[in-house]
Amino acid sequence: MDFNRLLNIPMQHFTKSVPLINSFGPMFPALQDDILAELLEIKPEERVLDIGGGAHPFRRADTVTEPFLHQSSHRSGQSVVDHVRYVECFAEQLPFDDQSFDFAIARQVFEHVNSPGDACKEMMRVSRRGFIETPQKNFELLLGPNPSHNWFVTLQDGVLLFERRMFIRHPFRHISFSAVPSSSEGQLLQHLEFKNVTNVQFYWEHQIRYDVIDSEDGFDYRNQEHAAQAHLDTALCSLLHRGIFLEAREHDVREAVRLKPGWALARNTLGILLWKQRKRVQAIEQFETANALEPREEYRHNALIEPLGEVEPILVDFEDTLEMDERFYERFSRKGCFQIADYLYGPHVK
Repeated sequence: MDFNRLLNIPMQHFTKSVPLINSFGPMFPALQDDILAELLEIKPEERVLDIGGGAHPFRRADTVTEPFLHQSSHRSGQSVVDHVRYVECFAEQLPFDDQSFDFAIARQVFEHVNSPGDACKEMMRVSRRGFIETPQKNFELLLGPNPSHNWFVTLQDGVLLFERRMFIRHPFRHISFSAVPSSSEGQLLQHLEFKNVTNVQFYWEHQIRYDVIDSEDGFDYRNQEHAAQAHLDTALCSLLHRGIFLEAREHDVREAVRLKPGWALARNTLGILLWKQRKRVQAIEQFETANALEPREEYRHNALIEPLGEVEPILVDFEDTLEMDERFYERFSRKGCFQIADYLYGPHVK
């Protein structure tokens, strides 16, 4: 693989050149499909499988799998694309013969799955070699995970280590929603220039070495309460930090409402997001529903706002704590302070 090259990224007023080798080693440009395919030395005649390609399938793939073609909670509300051949299946149960592909790729997928060990086994079974990318554990712990991430991932001595997520709401309130999304330079640093730091990037041939640390007491996105709380936490924290990408956050809170339709806090949060997108009539409907479900001063205030008026609605935050989260925080709060090194580098699952 030839990493001695530059990646030219068009910015608003200029083109920035990004080296594929930085201070931390080689960097796979996982968002640049053509360059990635060339770097991975995928030949024109080779059959390529994209596992969980979703709304952004690998352009070189002959076949793309996706577990939920018509339900987009894992994809922040984004739909699958029309011109791609999808096979609807889970990464843990691929309906293909042994070694039926020359190359398999899974980008931002294995942190979502129910069983990462089975997903690795299936990837090895159907393909001769491949590439896996996931978010890096430390950055998810600091900045905040996607609501549907079940696992935190690290690469240790050539072994992919999957650790069960042991909290529902993010301890640091998704602080990335303020700084990174609103800055083009921040996006460039996180998603391109230092993608080998913020993400685990793992190329394999013949075998994937992996380990899984699991717990029945951890986060499980299949649990409707866990999923609803995580989606609303993401939306609320984005609003508190004045984050952007309001449509994606609207999807998050709509998923929370779908899972818990009688949750007044979720209804009020949805109203705030609609209001910020100038969908004022729809917002008032949500405010009225929240007030009917749980009469309180803030909800009454919002329900009485005139759509064309200048009065702003009131955002209401969580006022409770969750048992799973309290157990998790207690593990790292000792001697009168938070043990950040243990939190970042120690195992989270007992």
